[in-house]
Amino acid sequence: MAIRKFKGFNDFVPTISDSEEDVPDLDASDDDMNQNQSKRTKPSKNKKSKSKVKGAAESEDEAKGDLNPDFMFAVDNSELTTNFEGWDFAGDEKSENKTDVDIDGIIRRKGGLVQMAAGAEDSSDCSESEDSEQENAEKEQIGEEDDDDLALDGFGMGAKRQNFEAEQSEEESAVESEAESSLSSEEDNDREELKSSVSDEEVKEEDTVEEMAKFYAPEEEGHEAKKCVHTTFNTLSLSRPVLKGLNALGYVKPSPIQSATIPIALLGKDIIAGAVTGSGKTAAFMIPIIERLLYKPAKIACTRVLVLTPTRELAIQVSDVGKKIGAYVNSLSFGLAVGGLNLRQQEQSLKSRPDVVIATPGRIIDHIRNSASFNVDSVEILVIDEADRMLEEGFQDELNEIMSLVPSKRQTLLFSATMNSRIKQLVSLSLKKPVRIMIDPPKQAASKLSQEFVRIRKRDQLKPALLYHLIRKLDPTGQKRIVVFVSRKEMAHRLRIILGLLGMKVGELHGSLTQEQRLKSVNDFKTLEVPVLVCTDLASRGLDIPKIEVVINFDMPKSYEIYLHRVGRTARAGREGRSVTFVGESTHERSIVRNAVNSVDSKVGRGSVCGRNVDWNKVEEVNKVIISKEDLIGEVLEEEKQEKEILRAEMEIRKGQNLLKHKAEIQSRPKRTWFQTESEKKNSSILSVLSKNKKLTNSKQRKRLEAVEDSSSRSYKKTKKDRSEDQERSFRKKKLNQKIKNKKKFRKG
Repeated sequence: MAIRKFKGFNDFVPTISDSEEDVPDLDASDDDMNQNQSKRTKPSKNKKSKSKVKGAAESEDEAKGDLNPDFMFAVDNSELTTNFEGWDFAGDEKSENKTDVDIDGIIRRKGGLVQMAAGAEDSSDCSESEDSEQENAEKEQIGEEDDDDLALDGFGMGAKRQNFEAEQSEEESAVESEAESSLSSEEDNDREELKSSVSDEEVKEEDTVEEMAKFYAPEEEGHEAKKCVHTTFNTLSLSRPVLKGLNALGYVKPSPIQSATIPIALLGKDIIAGAVTGSGKTAAFMIPIIERLLYKPAKIACTRVLVLTPTRELAIQVSDVGKKIGAYVNSLSFGLAVGGLNLRQQEQSLKSRPDVVIATPGRIIDHIRNSASFNVDSVEILVIDEADRMLEEGFQDELNEIMSLVPSKRQTLLFSATMNSRIKQLVSLSLKKPVRIMIDPPKQAASKLSQEFVRIRKRDQLKPALLYHLIRKLDPTGQKRIVVFVSRKEMAHRLRIILGLLGMKVGELHGSLTQEQRLKSVNDFKTLEVPVLVCTDLASRGLDIPKIEVVINFDMPKSYEIYLHRVGRTARAGREGRSVTFVGESTHERSIVRNAVNSVDSKVGRGSVCGRNVDWNKVEEVNKVIISKEDLIGEVLEEEKQEKEILRAEMEIRKGQNLLKHKAEIQSRPKRTWFQTESEKKNSSILSVLSKNKKLTNSKQRKRLEAVEDSSSRSYKKTKKDRSEDQERSFRKKKLNQKIKNKKKFRKG
């Protein structure tokens, strides 16, 4: 690895290179930087001549604008960019054949998306001035004295009722207070059990001081990195092309996570980094990666960086971040390997061996196995974004497979907003004395986020009407971006239809959509063509769409960590934001409210927590309108189902035509091999359950566990012989199963 000393700086930066001759000349002018690669990669002679006249040419070089400690780009003094319109979410080229059902068209034919429904508009529409006055009256800032009331109440455990239900009738209050008093003792016990279980869990999961000292780098390294504050990117020893890319994006001042991690990453050390959502973590690892790729060997094409993300949309966004930061870097290439997009196009892109590949775990394993001339043998930097999600059981098998394929001698960077960095989870990643950099206290929301909670009580059936009422109140003109999170895909689709029939244009984002539909939803939302996006937790991590003003939690998430990721879609990069959460009566939901209150209370000035009152009479009126449209909702779902069947039939026809037309070519292709079949996935889940429950009651369970462990521990090495053996093995298995079926049929006959 060549080491290059920057002119005017005292620190050395490790670079991705095998010889000193491959180090580019960063002391050249812009004209020289823009010339072809062959000229740019011969710096040895230039270095000799420059060393002879170094003293005489120093002032002249500075006059030309070469990189030096005092060099500054002409940018605004503001810390936030105002002209940045967000990252691109471009998919494949659209095909001429119709592949998606036009839901909006169906809703329009049923009378929706034309104007606000009668009754619903009157009941919830109001002017902006009335909204602001009413909201001020409805919300109560929770101070230090009644933090405990809100937390313990969890909206149902004894806080003063007037704080949340100002317009509730006396009769309803009496009935509910009776019910609450009868359950108060049980709820108190539940609360104590919850506290003890949480504390016990934390104690069990804590690593000892000896284990941490053995596994992590000394804490002083992380502390020193956080103490070193950089007011501009110029003081980070970055090269001119990277600074030009940052300037083009409007980046002026490094965020705390960027200021702390970039110098450590440039030294080639492993990093485990955590910071609140919207703090610039993607740029924190893309900047040092691109900086180090400036020094790559020019004549050797290979993939040197692999970035793993849990979702496709996040991978596409990370790819765009890298391309824009490295826009002025010559011969820097990016590849994308995600599910849902055109497989052949991705294969062609990966065939050129791009410098950086951004991928989801399943698809990158698919390409490693089946894409010709692509491998990860030369990967020198591995980045795992949203690392806590990737370390969960759903990705564990894929992650283990990737770890067995990438070189052990590499730099590994882990980033997440809720990074817990437990050693047991990190051992499988083969980290080498990683430096821990936790900028904000773990599990904390953004500083300018206003968190509001609406107590639902036993009105779950009114939630769709409440959502419509709330959206109309917060955004009567449809000029704000509002994200609504739900727990199920079916509910997301149903809400889109309900709100559409009420005259509100809504998009949806969840796993049942095709990748083309998902990207279209994100792009329409980004351009405000659709101001409301109803989505599952698919969109809760990493997506950075500028100017999302409001996040609404229609359903409470499964954990406080997911809640933080959800509300982290707003109040990003120093902006203000608001979240509104519908809270039920369960202990789980109350615990999330308690954590939200405690996180704000732990540091002065970190956002606010409010209880929000609702005019339930108006919500009831909207609900009556929704009930009257139940038949229309059913008709929309039925028509959508019929159109999907027609499209499926058309697709099968086209598939048959292609098979007839290109039969020889299709049959000549080698069959693709897969990392896990459905049965193997089931075995993997069984293994995880059995490994948690160590007690195996009989020999059958032991044998099954051993068999699953044996099959899961096999590491795949792609060779032609392995492929043929896999195909022969699967063929013999199918043949054997067919014989067994025939024998059974014969015996029955």
